[in-house]
Amino acid sequence: MDLDGPALAPPAGVIPQLDNPPNENGLAIGVLSACAAFATACFFMRGYARVFLLRKFQVEEVLVIIAYVGHSQCLGCFWGATYCTLALIETPGYFVHTWNVRLRDVIPTQYYVLIFGVCYSCVLPALKVGILVEWCRVFAPIGPRIKSPFWIGCATIIFVQITANIAIIVALNLQCIPHKAIYDFRVQGDCFDLYKLQVASACIHLVCDVVIFLLPQRIIWTLKMSWRKRLGVSFIFGLGLLACVSAAFRCAVTVAHGRSADSVYTLGPLAFWAMAEMTCGFFIICLPCIPKIIQETGLVRQLKKMSKGSGRKPYDGSYELQTESFVSGKGNRAGIDRAKEMNLMGPSESTERLHDGARGLAITQTTQFVLSEGGRQPGLSGARNARVGGTY
Repeated sequence: MDLDGPALAPPAGVIPQLDNPPNENGLAIGVLSACAAFATACFFMRGYARVFLLRKFQVEEVLVIIAYVGHSQCLGCFWGATYCTLALIETPGYFVHTWNVRLRDVIPTQYYVLIFGVCYSCVLPALKVGILVEWCRVFAPIGPRIKSPFWIGCATIIFVQITANIAIIVALNLQCIPHKAIYDFRVQGDCFDLYKLQVASACIHLVCDVVIFLLPQRIIWTLKMSWRKRLGVSFIFGLGLLACVSAAFRCAVTVAHGRSADSVYTLGPLAFWAMAEMTCGFFIICLPCIPKIIQETGLVRQLKKMSKGSGRKPYDGSYELQTESFVSGKGNRAGIDRAKEMNLMGPSESTERLHDGARGLAITQTTQFVLSEGGRQPGLSGARNARVGGTY
């Protein structure tokens, strides 16, 4: 057994490039870094909204922490999976053909694949259970909860995720006896075919993602609100479709990876889509917190202020009068109407109009004065008693 030779016989006419083989490590660094950064941002955004703004720390937060924190040997660690995918950049590299990889380098590659599979099977169920528990708080009342089809659907998916992924983790670690034979081909052992387990795992996550995507839609469209608001809420919860897309591609590349003899080369797409699937999980569980963050930070008000400020007109010294109480007597309406036209005139002309045609009358009215600047009303207002026709 030549450990320094190629891990797979090359095709006819192809010379193995064991030193600095062609690869797409630059693409891998970009994709994996983007997934890690986005998932991290979602994790801290949710923590900020839930713990600091809402002052809540419930079971969902525990599940999110389990999914995110850890290292390659710990339960439920997004960073454990991320570390394994980054380690594959050095050995053997991404999109490297198997005949360009030394046989000895297959051993650490198999080890990182095993650890990644265990971490992946901890992260996704923790996130999905957290998502469904939070949705049950929102959509399923405590009283008739057990009779609700939505609650029954959530409970079913939670049960499937927990039991299936525990079984998958156990099977991954028992696929060979002794355990070291899983990743070290130099150790003799009894092993079963891992391909069926990988496909079963991918299919379970895909089916669960589709069900999670469909579960809240019926309740959303029966809410007592305008159809525009229902559409907005449906769109937010419908972003779970991204997880379905990632799971579908992950299932497809899992089948391709299991059927390919060039397994090192097909490992890249499998790692990319698995990372994308976990990132979508962090994004979905962060979604309900984004409106609270926007509200507390005043982002919408700042954007409106900027949009109005960019097109506002300079202040022309005009005022707007809004009559709040009734006006009695004939002929007085004309004076009041002219007074309301003050915002279309200069200050001196509006003063003359205010005294014109109403001199000598003793009609008292309650008037609200609103300072307006180019269509904006800063909120400076007050109720005063004005004597029309006299000295103002």
